[in-house]
Amino acid sequence: MRPPSLSIAAIPLSGRSRTVTDQLLLERPNWLLRRFAKAGRLPSQPRVLVVAPLSGHFGWLMRDTVLGLLPGHDVFLLEWLDARDIPAAVGRLGLDACVAAIMEALRTLGPGVAVLGVSQAPVPILAAAALMAAHGEAERPRALMLMGGFIDPRRSPTAVERLTARLPAGWFTRTMAATVPAGEAGHGRRIYPGTVHGRALTRYLGRHLTSGGELRAKVTQDDGADPQRFPFLRLYTTLMDLPAEFAEENARKVFAEALLPRGQLACLGRLVEPARIADIGLMTVEGEADDSSGPGHTHAAHALCPALVPDLRRRLTVAGVGHFGLFHGHAWRTQVLPQVTAFLAHLAKSPPPKTQENLAIHASKG
Repeated sequence: MRPPSLSIAAIPLSGRSRTVTDQLLLERPNWLLRRFAKAGRLPSQPRVLVVAPLSGHFGWLMRDTVLGLLPGHDVFLLEWLDARDIPAAVGRLGLDACVAAIMEALRTLGPGVAVLGVSQAPVPILAAAALMAAHGEAERPRALMLMGGFIDPRRSPTAVERLTARLPAGWFTRTMAATVPAGEAGHGRRIYPGTVHGRALTRYLGRHLTSGGELRAKVTQDDGADPQRFPFLRLYTTLMDLPAEFAEENARKVFAEALLPRGQLACLGRLVEPARIADIGLMTVEGEADDSSGPGHTHAAHALCPALVPDLRRRLTVAGVGHFGLFHGHAWRTQVLPQVTAFLAHLAKSPPPKTQENLAIHASKG
């Protein structure tokens, strides 16, 4: 199944309607890179790459995020393809493949791009930035905006995280995985089916409906930008199949073993060292009422990047907001987006610090 279109045809900008063209920049077997280009002559705007979470949802879950950013930014979207449609000959599509995709997208777009990711996206985003920074790549991102991520799930673990951490190695593959049958493009590939994941998401939704959680408000009083054409419930329940190896590695490496904050995560044959990041702005955003990514999970990224000077850091905790409100709906538009915009504007006014000097300062303090 191809990703559903975001169907953004125009946006209001400077008192007039601007046509928006959805341009496909790159197509790979497991992901797409799109640009939402605005018509007309515009001043230079900060470029932002939105990385959709590999969560079983399609990229259109980020529609509100893209819409909010578009008036003031040049917006790109990296979205994932349904594993059921990816030929088995493409090979493994685990965490390494996610990191490689982000790095290729950044190299394609060139220097100075900011990256925004939510939920499952912050870990591979931080890993990609660290690997690129370690090699001094010119195309390393200018800034990272990590929202509701699982950088260190050992901090205030949620019920879902405690359960995932207790699962034995290989549990997802043995218990939840299926094989794409003959006659389909992904014949022979092992997948974590969207139908299976959907049952877990339905139980999660049910708990919110009975407890008065965030999702009850999202469903009953949809605060998205276009609830008639793109109701939140549809975005939430339209699911794709995930590569089984990603589901397994995410459960084991990110949650059960917490390899990134322990300094033991390796991607693409190299150790991921966020301490090598010295000239990339870092903004972390958490929701006070997030019962998916608990308190401190995302802000933990700052401790992993000790070489960053205070001027390159921002922490935002949004009172009363849950996981999805960070990037969809009223709280995103009125509380998170203005802070993201201000952070990028601040970075644009000052040149990035010299990497080697920052690393040397950090080393001397150590």
